[in-house]
Amino acid sequence: MSATATAVVVPLLVFEAADCLMAVPASEVAHLEKGRESFSAESPENDSRLLFDLGEYFIGLRSDGPWLRWARGARSAWLRVKRVIDVVPVALSTLTPMPTVLRGERRTRAFLAAGISGDDVFLLLDPARLNAESFPLKVALRDSSRLPDSSRLPDSSRKVSW
Repeated sequence: MSATATAVVVPLLVFEAADCLMAVPASEVAHLEKGRESFSAESPENDSRLLFDLGEYFIGLRSDGPWLRWARGARSAWLRVKRVIDVVPVALSTLTPMPTVLRGERRTRAFLAAGISGDDVFLLLDPARLNAESFPLKVALRDSSRLPDSSRLPDSSRKVSW
């Protein structure tokens, strides 16, 4: 009698962003906004919304495609991509983990693995690892020069007290 292992297959939503193919688990995409050009920073509904234009985040060029609403448990964010390609079933055993050296870099730590679908190579993105501290304000405020420069604040304003 031979024991055969069953491969765990996960449907991944593959999309183009930042001049490469990326993917997220299809079950974590809660909504797709095709027609919305951008989100308004002044809208009250955006007070706690995380917005990531993935083209701007990774290569400094804005995407012009749809927004995906990613959600995992209580965490969620809107991700702007260039275009959605397809949902493809991928065996987890076929994914190659990202090298350790790339996991510590700001722009590459959001990727968990690389995979192949047909002739295409994609990066498995974990949106929970996107740097929410520095990026969303730059998307919401079209001109990042409007952000306050902490170097001009008095020293007492920069101190944190507990």
